Amino acid sequence: MKLRYNYIISFAISIIFSGCHLFESTKVPAKEIKAASSWTDKDQGPSFPECETIEDGQQKYLCFESIISNSILDYITDNPLESTEYISEEVSLVLKIDNEGYFSIIEVIRSSAMDNAIPNLEDQLQSAVSVIPKAEPALKTNVGAFVSTKLVLPIMIIAE
Repeated sequence: MKLRYNYIISFAISIIFSGCHLFESTKVPAKEIKAASSWTDKDQGPSFPECETIEDGQQKYLCFESIISNSILDYITDNPLESTEYISEEVSLVLKIDNEGYFSIIEVIRSSAMDNAIPNLEDQLQSAVSVIPKAEPALKTNVGAFVSTKLVLPIMIIAE
């Protein structure tokens, strides 16, 4: 019985040690990860269905940008901003388009003068961005996965 027990223990130990190569981790160099993650011409940026029929990449991007701009402009036209003083300034919206195609604001880059003149500007812009239609998300083609992207949208605000 003791001999059988020793064989079982020896067998179990030999299986454990012979299978250790299965647990070895392979380290991928950071340079390789960066190269695979970098945006290439083969990758597809976010788009709207109405822009998909356009072949020219620059025109396709202008279509995409136009839909975003017009959506925000329509919202602001229907919900005018109120200002405590005259101001004419450009603000920059840093937008995120997530891997499902939904828009959100990462940051609103503006001056303190803009904050003073239109205190609820960021809330209004949040509401404006929330009505942008859902987009087709960006596609990282080398891994076949939808990815989040960000873009900077300048907006000229003139308020009296």
